[in-house]
Amino acid sequence: MNLPSPTNPKEWSPIMRLVAWGALASAALLLIGAGLAQVAAVATAQGALLSALIAGWLLATLADAPIEALVRRGLGRKRAVAIVWVVGAVPVLIIVGELVIALAQSLGSVLAEDPPTGAEVAQLIQRPAALLQSVGLDIDLVPIATEAIAVIRSTAEQVQGNLAGIAAGAVAALGPVILALGLGVILSANPGYLNVLGTLAPALSGPSLQRSRPVLESILAQFIGRHLLMGLIYGVASGVAASLAGADAVLTGTLGGLVMAIPSIGQGPALLPPLLMVLLSAGPATPVSLVLMLLIWALCVTVLAPRLLNGVLQLSGATVFVAGAVGGLVAGIPGAIFSLPLVAAAAALRRASASASTSRTRRASRRR
Repeated sequence: MNLPSPTNPKEWSPIMRLVAWGALASAALLLIGAGLAQVAAVATAQGALLSALIAGWLLATLADAPIEALVRRGLGRKRAVAIVWVVGAVPVLIIVGELVIALAQSLGSVLAEDPPTGAEVAQLIQRPAALLQSVGLDIDLVPIATEAIAVIRSTAEQVQGNLAGIAAGAVAALGPVILALGLGVILSANPGYLNVLGTLAPALSGPSLQRSRPVLESILAQFIGRHLLMGLIYGVASGVAASLAGADAVLTGTLGGLVMAIPSIGQGPALLPPLLMVLLSAGPATPVSLVLMLLIWALCVTVLAPRLLNGVLQLSGATVFVAGAVGGLVAGIPGAIFSLPLVAAAAALRRASASASTSRTRRASRRR
């Protein structure tokens, strides 16, 4: 029996060729799967480092616009970087300090007294119940409020009993935070940081990268910066509204503003933290504060958000849905958030390329 030469596939029968191609394809799929598994394992193990690097780049991207504005006014770049980063850091430090103090005071006040009795709970929810009855809703809020107070007290006890663990976690998180801040300052002071790719990988430093990087950074800065602005406006307004009912304005505004600033998914849940703080305050102006809180949230979602965010991505609704869904499946909530500016940057580059091609075609036709 003469066997075909293993080094000459032309002598193989069609069935043998099909089997060989199937084996090669299976081996390739196994190798690709193993490689992806290794990449995922490395990314998971180095998640804190990768998050710090991405956060540093995003911070530098957000700081780029004010730094360039100061440089155009004749200020030295190093001095402009120092001013922008200091001015940006001071409010954050003040807010974090106020938030920690307010949270500690709130925990202490929740646990300082004995659990409220049924009569006290009924008095606590008297105004919200009357407000609901005025619009035709007769709901017994006493069991709901009693359960909510029990959950809040239990959570406060767990937090207060695990302060050492929380402090240890905060200290462990300082490393990535410091790395992100340091990297952001370095990148702001050296805007040509990606030019080093020309030394490491010349193929990556061509015209396409030079065009795509500014477009991506500009869209990211507008996308994140406008969400932060919306969170700031909503936080200040909701804090003022909460103070009317006697709630902690700093804690209420910070929690509401942080949730509102989360891109794509924060607008709906942003109502819950301020609403809960107002309901628990039980002040004399609680109904007025509730109505004002709902009005502020509705205005932010229906008026402020469209004005700030329309035109930033320049994507259709279907594209936003598909990009967010795919990004969420691949990388969870961060993937759903950052897939949108990435797709928007790719679309902007494609539009720019198509416009440039059309311009070249028109110039060529005019020459003829």
